[in-house]
Formats: sequence, structure tokens, C-alpha cells
Amino acid sequence: MTQEIINTVPVDTQFNIGENHGTINAIKKTRFSKRFEKLNTEVASDDRYEGTMESLKYYLTKRDGIDMPTKLEDGGFKVSEIIEAARRKEKFAKRLEINRFFESAQWIDSQLFAIIKMKFEAHVDPLICNGSTKEEILKVVVQNVIEPVLEVINIEGENDEVLNYNAEDIFGMIYYLTGQCHLNWKDYDSIQPSF
Repeated sequence: MTQEIINTVPVDTQFNIGENHGTINAIKKTRFSKRFEKLNTEVASDDRYEGTMESLKYYLTKRDGIDMPTKLEDGGFKVSEIIEAARRKEKFAKRLEINRFFESAQWIDSQLFAIIKMKFEAHVDPLICNGSTKEEILKVVVQNVIEPVLEVINIEGENDEVLNYNAEDIFGMIYYLTGQCHLNWKDYDSIQPSF
């Protein structure tokens, strides 16, 4: 019995195996992993981007007039915790400013901001509205916001040579979004969104 193999796929997209003695997992690259790879290339070739992506502009735009320290104080944070939050926010803001000259960094940051905002609104806002303690809220922030974002970064950006975000950076992103009024630590029902 003979078997005829017809292969019309270009060679550079083929997955050829001579002899296999184990499991093979062929996974298609995601948009995230492609952007992390592209970022490595952009930085290596110093391919700079002059503009700001619309998706990132949204998160860079301040939405109301309450500053981050006030929001954290209203959320029950102690002065020492507010100082540490401000340090994390500023550390991230500096990294954001440095990396914004690369289109893929802007894309990655805007996507991470979106994930953080969505998860914060889904898991943390209900706790804030129900009057949960700061300790309960921070535990949920770590479990339902920071850890899932780190998982995305560690899986999708496993070959990342530029951003290398860690848990403290993700906290910095949360506090950055707080300072830009995208996240609240108290139920401010008197603030009306501007449409």
C-alpha cells in the first residue's frame, strides 16, 4: 500500500518532523506574542514611532479631577501606602515614557491597560461598592488583576527583551490608571462621565 502526499504549502510555513518520540504541540502565534517579537525587532533596529496610538491615548487622558493620593486616601490607604503607590506609579510612568517611542510597546501597554481596567471593574469595583475592607480589596487585586496580567505577559511575552514587566510594574500601571481617573478606590457616585 502506498501513500501519496500532496503538499502545496510554502516551505517556510511547514512544520516537518523526521522522527518523533514525544508530544508535539504546534500553537499558532497570538497577536500579543507577535507584538512582543516585533517590539524586540523595533528596539534592536531603533525603529521609532513618532505618534501615539489612539488606543493608548484613551488611557493617557485624565478623566476627572481627583488625584491618585486622594483616591487612595478615600479608599482607606495609609500615608506610607500612598507614598509607595506614588513611587510605583512614577516608576511605571517613566517606563511608559521611554517605551512610547516604539509602536509595539504602545500596543502592548494599551492592551494591558484594557485588561487591567476590565478586570478591576469586574472584580474590584463590586467590592468597593459593597464596602469591603482595603485588605480584602488588595487581595482580589493581586489574585484577579495582577496575577492574570502577569500570566499574559509571561506566556505571550516569554521572549520579551524590552518591557520585562513584573508584579510591581503592574501595580504601577494600576496606580497610573488611578491617577488618570480610570480606576477608583471609593464609590464616587457623584462623578458623572463626560460623553
